Parts: sequence; structure tokens; C-alpha cells
Amino acid sequence: MVDIYSRFTIHDLKKFGCKFTHLKIENMMIDENSRNFSFPSKFGIFLGLTGAGLVVGTIISAGAWMIMTGRPILSIESDLLNPKYYNAIMAMQVISTLFIFFLPVYFFALICYRNPSKFIGFNTKINQKQILLLFAIFALVFPLAGALAELNKIIPIPKTWELKFKAMETARSAQESALININSFSKYIISMIVIGLLPGIFEEVCFRGGLQNILVRWSKNPWLAIIVTAILFSAIHGSYYGFLVRFALGVVLGLVFYYSKSIWLPILFHFLFNGVQVTALYLSTSASGVKPTKDVEENFPIWAGAIALVLIIYVFIKFRQASLLQQQKFVEEEVIAPNDFQNWINQNQKTN
Repeated sequence: MVDIYSRFTIHDLKKFGCKFTHLKIENMMIDENSRNFSFPSKFGIFLGLTGAGLVVGTIISAGAWMIMTGRPILSIESDLLNPKYYNAIMAMQVISTLFIFFLPVYFFALICYRNPSKFIGFNTKINQKQILLLFAIFALVFPLAGALAELNKIIPIPKTWELKFKAMETARSAQESALININSFSKYIISMIVIGLLPGIFEEVCFRGGLQNILVRWSKNPWLAIIVTAILFSAIHGSYYGFLVRFALGVVLGLVFYYSKSIWLPILFHFLFNGVQVTALYLSTSASGVKPTKDVEENFPIWAGAIALVLIIYVFIKFRQASLLQQQKFVEEEVIAPNDFQNWINQNQKTN
């Protein structure tokens, strides 16, 4: 079984001072997909492209706003709450998430890896058992999230912080209400695509296929990479009272990606999670005409979350086993034979 996170690049070998003519390679694996960049360089490229994506995405989103609404850029903050500009808001959402989350990772993989899709995890095969276990984890996440939402509320914080966080939460909720203005079936479908599907693809490519992937390979510490990525994933949503919920979601998504090596499974999970929220909002709004004040996961007590956590751990054990068997069945081993390895070294030395 090939552990894709234990491979070495030529740069790694040179850094360790290896003499290639006497190198023992029985227990060494080479990531042939990786180009000759050090991990600090890769991380710098990733950050640079993400910053560029943020700038370009902001500029293009602002241009789309002015073209679609005829309103100046400075009016965006107040106009975001106006249902009249629903289509422009949706367009800005798609453009900004595409440029901030998806494109930087794709171009990073294009620069640093020979097969970008393989690095991100688009090529990894999955099976039916993995999908069924994913659905089991998904069902158990809601009571766990409910317990964490309650814990988030009772954690003692200074009064000034509490007032500030509540004000931020009110502003965020107002913006979300304008964004998720689902008062017709057509808007429900649009919301499922713009708020459910596309963020599931773009954010998972960024956080799991990009950031976590880099940190795991660099640090050789999967848990550290998953936790750091989950913290950033939660923080970027800008909600203190939803921090623990999104952190837990980030850890779950990170484990799904790490064990399966496929980006499609976290994308599916993320889409389902967002889709349930959008569907519940649409159904409750259609029935009562009033938007619900609670998210779906907030309807579960703390004790239900404790039980769910135990069950999630058990299902993840089964998921890991199923994923290992799947990789043994379908993933070709990439261990290079000694003679081939020496030829590869010689070729790299000539080109460098």
C-alpha cells in the first residue's frame, strides 16, 4: 500500500545530503507527480495565488455588481439587504468564491504538480461502501453540531466581547437573509446551486484539496494539518457562535478527505450539509411565510451530541478500513525500482 504522504521529492533528498549512487530505496517512495519545489516554496506559491485570487475576485465582483445594478461600489454594503438586487448578489457570490477558493488551488496544482487533478484528489476512485458510510457520518453530524452550538453559547466570555459578537452575528444574519431569499421554487434551485453545490466544490478544493493537502505532505502530521485547516475553515465564516460547529465540520471533512484521498466525498458531504439547510429554509418559509430563526443542527440537545460523537468515531473506523481496501484495489503502487530510480536521478541531474 502506497502512502502518498510519505514520498520524497528530489529536493528533499538533496536537503538530507543523500548520495544518490549509494542510496538505499527499499523503503522509500517518490512522488513522481510533484515538481521540484520545496514545501516552503509551495506554501508561498499557494498563499500568493490565494491573495491574488482575493484581489482579482473582489475587482471582478465589484464590476459585475455595477453592470447588473447600475449602482456604485460604495452602495454595496447597504444594497446587499435589498431583495431587488438578488441576481446581482448571487452573481457576486459565484464570482468571489470561484476566484478566492477554487482558481488559486487549481493554478497552484498546475504549477507545482504534473497532474493537478491527481494532486487535488479528483482522480481517486471511491466505492459504494464509502458513500454509505459517508451518509451515516452525515446523519450523525447534526446532533453533534447541535451540542457544539449549545456549548458555544455557554462558554464564558467578557461582556464587551459578547456584545460585539452578537452585533456581528446580527449583521451576518441580515446579509444571509438577503442572500438566501427563497420565496419561490426557482430561487430554491438557484440557492441549491449557488449556496449548496458551488461552495461545496470551491471550498473543499481550497481547504481540503489545497491547504490541508499541502500541510499534511509538509508536516507529515495529518492531525495537525486537519485541525489547523478546520480552524481556518471555521474562522473564515466570521461567526463566533457558529465557530465550534464549523470547526467540527472541518475536522470531519478533513478526515473524510485524508482517509479516502478523494475530494469528491468531502464535496458531496459539504453539498448535503448546505443543501439540508437551504431545503429546510425553503420548506419552512413556504409553509409559514416566516424564515426560521434556528439552523437545522440547533434543534438537538447536548446529550444527543455526546452519543453522536461516539457513533461517529465508530463509523470513521469503518470508513478508514473501507478506504484502505479501496486504495489497495484500485491505486497503482508507485514505488520505483532501483535501476529506474537511478535513471530518474541521472535525468534530473542533467536537466538541473
